[in-house]
Amino acid sequence: MKAKNPVTIGILGSACDPPHTEHMEIGEYAKKTLKLDRLILIPTKHPPHKDMPEIPAGMRLQMARVVARKRGWGVSDMEMKRRGKSYTADTIAELKKRYPRAKLFWIVGSDAIVSMPWKWKFGYDILDHCQFVGAKRRGFSMKQVPQKILEKIIVLKRAPSRQVISSTVIRKAIAKKDFKKAKQFLDPEIFRFIIRNRLYGEPR
Repeated sequence: MKAKNPVTIGILGSACDPPHTEHMEIGEYAKKTLKLDRLILIPTKHPPHKDMPEIPAGMRLQMARVVARKRGWGVSDMEMKRRGKSYTADTIAELKKRYPRAKLFWIVGSDAIVSMPWKWKFGYDILDHCQFVGAKRRGFSMKQVPQKILEKIIVLKRAPSRQVISSTVIRKAIAKKDFKKAKQFLDPEIFRFIIRNRLYGEPR
């Protein structure tokens, strides 16, 4: 009997603070291009290279579920439940236990790949833990990444967004009441959630 191909699962980690359009576009592009069977969005509780998000984990998880539901993705709260900082190596190990027959594809932006040597636990050695997929993001060229490292990564051909899109830019725009700018980078339901719950400095 011919052996079945392993299930392929894409993993998209994000603080979801808030989740923005480029996160979603990268995930959709990777899922379609790599023909992944599933995609799981994993909100981080406390990214080790960033300050602890001010927005409660439960609200960030709610936003993750909104964008995931619309795209047929799964959501895991495994990092939310874990004590301490959220390390990718620990999450990969846990995923391998949950899905021992699956092939995992960890999807990141080029900003993460460029900063991997000094921001990530194990540095570039993390690339040996599972298959990494890199998406180009405006302002973070992978030309500075050694070729031997790039050979370990599947680099998506998706062109980066014309503008710099980040959760930081969105949070600052909302704090300044520049809702027009914030809305162009957010799912409408996420924008309404932010305003309804008065997040990111939106006046009470």
